[in-house]
Amino acid sequence: MFKYGDYNYLFFSHGVCCSFDTKKPAAGEEYKIKVCRSKSGVMDFRDSEGKLCTEGGGTVVLASHGDVYGPGGQGVYDDPTYGPILYYHYVNTTIGYADGQKQFGWNKLDFSSGWPVTTLA
Repeated sequence: MFKYGDYNYLFFSHGVCCSFDTKKPAAGEEYKIKVCRSKSGVMDFRDSEGKLCTEGGGTVVLASHGDVYGPGGQGVYDDPTYGPILYYHYVNTTIGYADGQKQFGWNKLDFSSGWPVTTLA
């Protein structure tokens, strides 16, 4: 969980996570990073559409794109230079899909809209 402004943000991985080299999931079913937020930080975490996380809610923060496939296993670090940073593991499709080939990635987070959006570092 990450506190920013008046909200506590709960980042979580959703989808199929592993063994992409032997059983690649259907497009869109692979790991992706989602978020819900709550003022209390204890309950009522909702996505940007108002849907409860406990009822299938979650706003996508980072999904597969380009050479990045199945990002997940994330955390958020408040860097003194860059501000909030989302870090995660992912498969670089130019290297390979095996679990042992996963890479480490990170992106800056922009909260100006009230919801975290990834930006380039």
